[in-house]
Amino acid sequence: MICEHLKQLYQLCLDQKIRLSASDLIHVVCEQCGRQEVCPSNLVTSLDDEDTKSEAPGQPTSPGKPTSPR
Repeated sequence: MICEHLKQLYQLCLDQKIRLSASDLIHVVCEQCGRQEVCPSNLVTSLDDEDTKSEAPGQPTSPGKPTSPR
């Protein structure tokens, strides 16, 4: 079970629509309680997911915007 401090952090991320992204698991440590958690999947997003949400289907990418290799 996670501590109250990490619950507050998760709630802040949900309330403010903060998404975390990493190529590896994100470990969150509460120094006050000494608890460690792996970031819940509902807070994790990838940059590719965000790119596809911001572009309309069939639309070319905007100039100057890097495209990720597929």
